[in-house]
Parts: sequence; C-alpha cells; structure tokens
Amino acid sequence: MTQRWTTFFAAAVLVAATAVVGSAQWPTTAQVRYIEPIGTLGQGTTPPDPLNHVFTYSIIETEAAPTNLLPSIKKTMTPILDDVGATLYSVWVPVRMPDSAPFEGLTATQLALMAAWPDQDIQISALDATLTALDGVSRVTTNILIPIYLAESLAVPTEAGFYVHREELYHPLDVNEAVRLSQEAWETWESTFGTRVTGLFREQSDSVEVAHLLRIVWYRSFDGWLDSRDGARDPEARRRFAARRLLQLEGSGVAIATDRAVQ
Repeated sequence: MTQRWTTFFAAAVLVAATAVVGSAQWPTTAQVRYIEPIGTLGQGTTPPDPLNHVFTYSIIETEAAPTNLLPSIKKTMTPILDDVGATLYSVWVPVRMPDSAPFEGLTATQLALMAAWPDQDIQISALDATLTALDGVSRVTTNILIPIYLAESLAVPTEAGFYVHREELYHPLDVNEAVRLSQEAWETWESTFGTRVTGLFREQSDSVEVAHLLRIVWYRSFDGWLDSRDGARDPEARRRFAARRLLQLEGSGVAIATDRAVQ
C-alpha cells in the first residue's frame, strides 16, 4: 500500500530522521496515455490535455535556507523538463503564520517542488537522486499525483501569498460527488472571499478502499484564510462544503501552509 498523505505531510513538518520515506514505498513509475483525436491524425502533434499529465510533488530537505537553492534547482531541472516536454508547475517555500494556525508549514529548511509530466514514465528514484545530488540537499521525498482540476492549465494563476495544501480522504465511489460539490461551491466562494483554488489532485494509489485527494488553495494572507471561515457570507457554498464533509473518511483535513517562489 502506498504511503498516506498524512505521513507524507508529516515528513514536511518533522525533520527527524525517523521520517525518512524510502523510494520503494512509492510507485516507481507512472504513465498517462494521451490518445490523439482522430481529426488531428496526420496534422502534426497535438499538445496533451493538461489533465492528461502526471504531477510529481517533491519535498526537499535542505541544509541551509531553501531559497538559496532555487537557482541550482532551476539550472538542473530546466533541461530535464524541457527534454521531455514537462513543466515546472511550482516551487513552494516556507511561509510565516501565527502559532495559533491550525496547521503546520514547511520548516525553515524545506521547500516543495511540483512538476507536470506529459505521457511519460516518471522514474521517481532518478528524480529523487537528481535533486538529492544538488549541493545543500539532504533528502527528497516524492509523491505522484493525478490532476482532477487545474485552475489555469499547467500554470499557477496566483502570485505569492498564503497557500494551503490540504488532504482529504474518500471512498473511491464518493470522489465524483465530492468533486461536484467542491466545484459548485467554488463558483461563489472564490469571488466572495477573494481566494483561488489552484488545483485538485488525486494520489496515484493501488488502494481500492481509500482515495487520497490533495487540494491547493491560494489566500492573500493568513488573515485572508481566517476571513474565508465565515460561512455565513456564502451560505450556498457552506451548504455544499458541509455535504462534502459528510463524505470524508476519518483522517481527512491534514494540511500544510506554504508560500510560492515567484520569479
């Protein structure tokens, strides 16, 4: 069984060596098949649908300030990604928040890297080895995600701010209903509170009992997140969120907060 996101996020907030996640605990490859529409055959290459990409989410432990590694990560990863038509989706960095915040954040020596890979076999062990070989990196933990919803193709549409990465657990048969309730709620919730859901992903897993979903949401600040807790300002969204919550399995709601490195 694949590692649960609760443990994956624990690796983001616990620096102890006991949190090491071996590559053997994750699928070593992932493949999404893109079938060219019949009408385009013989008319050149058609770019894969963004939802036909596979995403990697790598938490990188560093030996110094993680922002110091950004130039070397870009220099190393850009040719690798370009060679296979992949895209650097985002680099997540630590964010300041009050001690009262109901979730953890990346530590002062961590960052997270997300990349989107089109119709490719992703060699997790090779990716982790490449990142670990960078000067100043001590450990890398990577998970594979399948996108369900992307706000703006393979680009994060929001700038620096306060991002909450939240895991939710569902029975696989309830996923479609949870997604429907979410998207209907977002139609009014985003404009009411000035926030943006940047992406919704599902962990690639062999489990037939539990579906692990990861939702990444941008808020202008921690105070913006607090403001969005006032469900009375958007009762329709609150109703849908409550219905979605009834579908969630025990263990849902584990979250970390980050900022985003914006070039």
